[in-house]
Amino acid sequence: MRHFSFARQPILNRSLELHAYEFLYRPIEDEKQQAHSLTAEVIASSALDLGLQKAANNHFVFINISYEDLFSPLIEALPSEQVILELLEDIQPDASLIERAQELSEKGFTFALDDFVYSPKWDPLIELASIIKFDLTLTSIEVNKALIEKLQPCAIQFLAEKIETFDDFNAYKQIGCELFQGYFFSRPELIKGRTVSASTFAIIQLLAHVNQVDISMSELESTIEKDPNLTHMLLKYLNSASFSFKNPIERIKQAIVILGIDETKKWATLISLRSIPSKPLELIKHALVRAKLAENIAVKNDKAHPNSYFLMGLLSTLDALLDMTMKEAVKPLPLKSEIIDALVEQKGEMGEVLKIIIKHEQQLNWPIGDNYSNDYLKACQWADDASSSI
Repeated sequence: MRHFSFARQPILNRSLELHAYEFLYRPIEDEKQQAHSLTAEVIASSALDLGLQKAANNHFVFINISYEDLFSPLIEALPSEQVILELLEDIQPDASLIERAQELSEKGFTFALDDFVYSPKWDPLIELASIIKFDLTLTSIEVNKALIEKLQPCAIQFLAEKIETFDDFNAYKQIGCELFQGYFFSRPELIKGRTVSASTFAIIQLLAHVNQVDISMSELESTIEKDPNLTHMLLKYLNSASFSFKNPIERIKQAIVILGIDETKKWATLISLRSIPSKPLELIKHALVRAKLAENIAVKNDKAHPNSYFLMGLLSTLDALLDMTMKEAVKPLPLKSEIIDALVEQKGEMGEVLKIIIKHEQQLNWPIGDNYSNDYLKACQWADDASSSI
C-alpha cells in the first residue's frame, strides 16, 4: 500500500467564510509536482478516512474523481452528505459515465465539474451537477461570465479557482461566482495611500510589547492586563477544553506561572492576531497550521527553541493580516533576527522550514527522505480546535 502526501485547500464564500475544503493527494514516491485523482486507492488505504476525521472539521470536502474512480464500488463507502465528487476536466462524458453519475446522484452524492470549458456533450452532467469550477488560467472572465448567464436558470453554484489576488476575487464575485479557491486571502491587499486603522495599530503595538525578547514576568503580566479584551480572551481560552487544567486560571500572573513566559507570549500573540478586524478566520487558521507544523518539524529534527518556530509560523501571514509587505509588518516588532530573516527572506534554519511548509501547500511535496504528512494532519486538527476556542 502506498503512502500519500496530503493537503487541504480552503474554499471560501463571498463573505470569505469557509464553505469547504478540497482534499488533494499525491503518492510520496511520485516526483511529479501535481495532485492526482487516486480516490479508489486513497479510500482503500484509509487515507481519506483519516483526512475526514482530522482535517475536514465537519465541512464539505471536494475530492478529485477520474473516469475510473467513478466506477469503483468504494465510492459508495464515502459519506454522501459531506463529500462532493469533483469530476476532472479530462473525463469523457459517455453514456456509461452519465448513467453512473445518475445512479450516484440518486444515492445523495453531489457533483462538481472541474476546470469547466463548455461543450454540448457536457449538458447531461450539467443537469446533475451542483457546482461548476472555473480555472482562471484556462478560461477568460468574459467566457465565464457568458456561461454563468447562459446557465442562470439552472440551480448551479459557480466556483472560481486559482484566485491569486483580491482583484480577481472581486471581479469574479461581480459576475456571479459564489465560491472561491486560491490563496489570495493569505496575501496582502496592497493599496497605495491606505493607512493602518487605529485598532490595528493598537494591536501592532501590543504585539511589539508582548514579544520583547527579554520581557520579565511582571512586565508581561502588566502588558496583557492593560488590554481588557486580551485579558478576557486569554483567560477564556486557557480555561477551555483545549487545555483542561485541573483548577481554573483566574489571573494572568497565574497563567504565566503555569505556562511560562514563552507559552504565554505565544497565546497572547495568537489572540491579538485574531482581533485584527476584517480578516477571515481561515487566514488565522492557515497561520496556526503553519505554526504547529513548524514546531513539529523543529521537534522532529532536534532544533533548539521549537517555540520560536511556532511563533515564526504564526507570524508568517502577518503581511496579509496587516495588508502590507512582510518587511513593513515585522519592522515594529522586537523579534529575534532568525525569525525576521525567515519571515522576510526565508533564510536560515527557520526559513528553510517555512520553505518546506509553503512548498507543500503549493505542490504537495515534502523533501526527499522526509514525510511530515501525519504532522500536517495533526496540525490541521490542532488549528481547527484552537481557532474554535478563541
